[in-house]
Amino acid sequence: MNRVFQIACVSLNTTALDLEGNFLLHTKVLEDSSIDQASIVLFPELSLSGYGCEDAFYRPDLWRKCQRSIVKLLPFTKNRVVVVGAPVFYSPYLYNASIILYNQKIIGIVPKKNLANTGIHYEKRWFTEWQDHITDISLDWENISGSEEEIFEDNLLMGDLSFFWNGLRFGLEICEDSWVVNRPSHSLSEVGADLILCPGASHFAFGKYNTRSRIFLEGSRAQSNVFAFANLVGNESGRAIFDGGNIIAKSGEAIGIGKRLNFESTQILTANIDLDDIQNNRSANHRRSKIKLDDNLYPMEISLAGSPFRKNLFPSQSYDKIPQEDRYSIFTDAVTLGLFDYLRKSKTKGFTLSLSGGADSSSIAILVSVMEKEVRKSLGDKFWESLNFTTPLLTTIYQKTKNNTDITQSIAKSLADALATEHHEIEIDAEVDLMVNSISKTLGRTLNWTDDGIALQNIQARVRSPLVWLLANTKNHLLLSTGNRSEASVGYTTMDGDSSGSIAPITGVSKKFILEWLHYIGSGSDSRIQASNALSELLTTKPSAELKPLEDEQEDEKDLMPYPILQEIEYHFVKKGRSKEQILSFLQNQFDTYSANELQKFIDRFIFLFKASQWKRERLPISFHLDEYGLDPKTSFRYPILSGKD
Repeated sequence: MNRVFQIACVSLNTTALDLEGNFLLHTKVLEDSSIDQASIVLFPELSLSGYGCEDAFYRPDLWRKCQRSIVKLLPFTKNRVVVVGAPVFYSPYLYNASIILYNQKIIGIVPKKNLANTGIHYEKRWFTEWQDHITDISLDWENISGSEEEIFEDNLLMGDLSFFWNGLRFGLEICEDSWVVNRPSHSLSEVGADLILCPGASHFAFGKYNTRSRIFLEGSRAQSNVFAFANLVGNESGRAIFDGGNIIAKSGEAIGIGKRLNFESTQILTANIDLDDIQNNRSANHRRSKIKLDDNLYPMEISLAGSPFRKNLFPSQSYDKIPQEDRYSIFTDAVTLGLFDYLRKSKTKGFTLSLSGGADSSSIAILVSVMEKEVRKSLGDKFWESLNFTTPLLTTIYQKTKNNTDITQSIAKSLADALATEHHEIEIDAEVDLMVNSISKTLGRTLNWTDDGIALQNIQARVRSPLVWLLANTKNHLLLSTGNRSEASVGYTTMDGDSSGSIAPITGVSKKFILEWLHYIGSGSDSRIQASNALSELLTTKPSAELKPLEDEQEDEKDLMPYPILQEIEYHFVKKGRSKEQILSFLQNQFDTYSANELQKFIDRFIFLFKASQWKRERLPISFHLDEYGLDPKTSFRYPILSGKD
């Protein structure tokens, strides 16, 4: 008899604290006839509660509801293993755990041993890393399960567990556990694990997918077994976008590659796995580790009755190598998914955008347009219409002053026409003059550009804010803020002016990247985005805030510094933590057309502005995490509001 078992790795678009909705996503998958023959169904990390519950993880009611959801899932586990994720409290600690269900029983709980606590992650605030070996939590679970039925065999064990199922051995390694040197899978493999199940909540960032995939491919090669990874997908709780990308790797090769950044609420990746083939490969290639494990580090084995092997197989599929990431195309995928989930989960009706004719606002308008088209293509017009968004989805407005050029007004109008937005144009000089004259009377002098230049620039941006907010509120729309990361780093934004908004979709990337992305789509490299005259004209126009008199010929890079240099300084200062002297050394190698003195002035200016602008970053709208680092002080880069010299 062939010993072949089937596995299904599931991506879910969960919502933090939506216990009922998340439960229904699980039942939708478990009732799917296409995986009836699955021996094992793996759901992502914290799949029942949602990953982004933050301080709500402390609520006992949340733990109880998750446990009741687990009990309600037991009828779906006949003759198959189902792994779900939830917070588990065992006094005095709260754990991020995976719960293993089989044959309508809870057969074990595996808590996470290594908690993610860098970048946007903050797991150690809520959870405790598992250090004990095995614990019996039967009594605690019974007290709050809400069920009078017998829901587990004898004792319910939590800890370092492995499972033996008629010749198949498997264990778990939860998300961050796979990224550390001393992975739990090492000890599992030492006791013969054929399969490592890896539930995850791994967020999107440029380049992370390829790194993550290599971790599982190399793990399966080094340990001569199978790694199966199931990830969350979508904008779950506001800032982080999870990208799916499930993978099943066997002995260093991908035998299953899941979709990334898709709009479906559930996505299932399946594979047939020949146990004899795995064990034959291990006997030939696996060698005992020279690191002797303490007896307490070996997992306890739990035996399951029945058999994982099935006669009916999933349809065979062929896969190429892990696809290489195109940063510009995947940026579009990530932001459009983030915008769609934010819109539908916030229960608003559409977007309003102050379309200035510049690179940032134009890029956001394009992304909203792509999002609508791709959702309709993926989920169908009927589903889209069921969401009851406004038509058109995007409302844009150009708010003109005497300092705006005809070029940007033309670009905004042309782009709005090409994207079929509801577009408006208004003049705001009268409103600006009213405020300037009021303060001039109060001060007893006339404000002028020599003495009051910054104030006169800021008031134009601030006058625009209440007007565009009013427009958005009349439509129950989200107001889109147009700032990028480069502007955030040096405070090149007016608080309560152009910084206003419900969400800032592109603050996770630099201005340099936005300009590169616009050139990328302008060249026709993305089939989802059609070329337009507005885009062609935009690409030949130098970025400008257009807040100074026209005769000043204001340009962003004249006010600040060249954007490529700004980006390099920001990267070395924020991401790498380098000193001024070290940054100068790197810049001299990259920008040899500038003198050391010029580069030093750019560095000094950047660091001065960065420190002075931290209070602004504390107040910027919610943004998506997109790059390998970010400046969001709530989730990425924490920095003192007041600081002295380094």
